[in-house]
Amino acid sequence: MARIIEAKGQDWHIVAEKPAGGFCFIYEQVIFRAWLALQDGRIGLRDFRVWLACHELKARRCVVGGSRTPHYTLEELHRLVGGTGGEYVRRSVKTLAREHLITFTEKAIDLMPGLERGSRGRLIPMPRPLMRHLCRVKGRAYLATGLGHVLRCLFYRKGQCRSGGWCKSSWVAETFGVALRAVKEARQKLVNLGVLVLAKADQLRLNRFGRPVLVSMEWGSRSAPRKTQSTTGSASPREHKKLSYRRSEHQKLARAADPAGARTRAKEPDLNNITVADLQDPWRLAALFKQARMRGLVSKTEAEILRVFSAAAHACRVGARPGALFRWMLFQASYSAASCVDEDRARQLLGRFRP
Repeated sequence: MARIIEAKGQDWHIVAEKPAGGFCFIYEQVIFRAWLALQDGRIGLRDFRVWLACHELKARRCVVGGSRTPHYTLEELHRLVGGTGGEYVRRSVKTLAREHLITFTEKAIDLMPGLERGSRGRLIPMPRPLMRHLCRVKGRAYLATGLGHVLRCLFYRKGQCRSGGWCKSSWVAETFGVALRAVKEARQKLVNLGVLVLAKADQLRLNRFGRPVLVSMEWGSRSAPRKTQSTTGSASPREHKKLSYRRSEHQKLARAADPAGARTRAKEPDLNNITVADLQDPWRLAALFKQARMRGLVSKTEAEILRVFSAAAHACRVGARPGALFRWMLFQASYSAASCVDEDRARQLLGRFRP
């Protein structure tokens, strides 16, 4: 996305048919209704994240029709929200149903029970990658900042999504009942992630309307760019003399370094003796996945590959014996302990394996 210099007129807005990764509609008053329940203490922050995850579950099955019947599970909710165990998801669903925020069954999810059509407010095109990101965060101010900027800066008009609006941090703090300083810190984090893009404006408009903000339409479509190192620079004359081989001492020349990106031959990984190096190298991890597939432990699908790579990241992060923990998760098909941090690390490894 090109960097915006200054917000003038309508030229700085971004218009697209849909954001990368798709979007789902959420009514404005539905968001405020759920947040009010959070402010009153009738639901907890984790319950609110489960409520967001229910929107993602329903969006995944938006094209199901005809004779096909959707099937919703608590395990899928748990994978979206993350965390240890999964019993809290069942409790959260019961709490949300008690407060008339959702109706959850295996075949249907109602996200607006008892809410009349005329009182739902404006439709908000919520980007699904951002939705999944907010499902995993734990800060109340961070959630409020993300939702507040979506409310003020995303619109759906004439069959297209329009990104661009004015949003004051003080408005987010007052509307959602969070600290102003926390909102400013959260907005800076979202800017650093690339979710939000700040535009420039004259001071008069900044004082009156707040900061012009764009919600990125491309965030979540690709991984962050890799850091490149220059290999064309020459050494200084003094250092060049030190590196020269034309010296008085006769010594054996060192072996030339391997070309950039070349991989040396190493012992093949063994599923019965898994090391930390096997879990940190995407090629060796892919070899372990192939061995597991030959034994019938996994199937060759994108979801299964991501689960195995996430399990490897989780084992390296928390395991005292990472190899043993990964082998247990693989043989027991128990991937529920892997969190969003582990999934992000898994996507990075897959990005290296399949650039």
